[in-house]
Amino acid sequence: MTGSPSRRGAGGAWAALAVLIATAQPARPAETALGVARFDLPAAFEDWTRREMSDGLLFQRVYEPSGPRGRKGLAILLVAKPKPASGAFDTAFTQFVRGIKQVPAEGKPLTAKAGETLDGHPIRIEQRCCRSSDGLRMNAWFVGIAAGGSEHYLMLLTLQLERETEKPVREAFERLVQTYRASKDDRGLALAPRAGDGGMDGLYARTETRLMPNAFGGMDFIADQETLLFDKSGLYTTEMPRDGDMAGHCRTEVTTCGIYALKGGWLSANRIDRVEVENQFGLAKRSSEAFARTKDGIKIGDRRYATMPPFAEGHRFSGTWSHTFGSSGPTGAVGGTRTLTLSPDGRFTRESSTGFSSTGGSIDGGTTVAGHSRRPLQSGRYAVSGFRITLSDEAGGTESLSLFAPDRDTDKLLVIGGANYLKQAK
Repeated sequence: MTGSPSRRGAGGAWAALAVLIATAQPARPAETALGVARFDLPAAFEDWTRREMSDGLLFQRVYEPSGPRGRKGLAILLVAKPKPASGAFDTAFTQFVRGIKQVPAEGKPLTAKAGETLDGHPIRIEQRCCRSSDGLRMNAWFVGIAAGGSEHYLMLLTLQLERETEKPVREAFERLVQTYRASKDDRGLALAPRAGDGGMDGLYARTETRLMPNAFGGMDFIADQETLLFDKSGLYTTEMPRDGDMAGHCRTEVTTCGIYALKGGWLSANRIDRVEVENQFGLAKRSSEAFARTKDGIKIGDRRYATMPPFAEGHRFSGTWSHTFGSSGPTGAVGGTRTLTLSPDGRFTRESSTGFSSTGGSIDGGTTVAGHSRRPLQSGRYAVSGFRITLSDEAGGTESLSLFAPDRDTDKLLVIGGANYLKQAK
């Protein structure tokens, strides 16, 4: 690409990339048009220098070291002008990646994804690291989108960037890609139900168990509550919105949300079509599964979900609930308990403790390091409404957590903030 950081440009990374543009102008956080494409430029790129080239837009910023031992870093954002369709999108994407001089073409990418956008366009996403061809610490994210008669390519390249600096830059790049509209009818990463979508509302849950490897070389038994919260509009989420606003939640936590449509009539539906967002770049996952209503919930494919009734406004509890967690293996263990006591007068107390041990470095396998911590007792008042419990402590702090009871007509198990709390026997 002419004028871009490509293999055609000779010289080191800094000579090719770190030149400040005399004619640079601040990027504006507004809609930007580039050929047939449009995108919203996040405010994070406002103070980057900007260069308009024959083959696209180049943004860059030099970051000064944050400490005496730090090193100067550089970030490059490239939004290429849309190109006519090549007829071989996968090959063209590979050539785009290999055309960036500082990114070694050899070896497998750190991550590689391929699929469709919400607008139905083929998309490819690739991340590469960890050393540039010039020996600098490097991270690069590449995105390619094929939209009808055109192909679109975007890249974020960071060199020597400290982790705390790189994270917001990467997130800003993700937001830019989310708003990228490759053709005039595109919506970008916007979960907007259409006419005919939706039809259900309420919370449904099922218990899912699995074994998962842990950091100590052992296996943990995990029992989670898989939840689906449906809105009649056609939106659904796998996480509970903090303030009950489904639409607002799905704008900010898009990877936890999706769109659904019932097929076969509202009461006699026999299939459910879903579109969900797989990652922050807008990769969409589409599915169509058998659907049925059951006596106490719904069935999707071979998975049964029970209806979770909401708690009444001002509901009161009486008792103490505990959440216990832990991991163990040949090299150590960590575990702890959180307890929450709720009384009928609307008061709560909670505390937690955590302990750990490590056998690392011990010849005979005995414990070499151990520790224990306890969180100070917290107390205050609680309020319940629907699927939320709000804890207001005596120090003036407030915390709102999701809440439901998986077992009907009993509070022996409460799921609070996504964690299972068992009621203690009196």
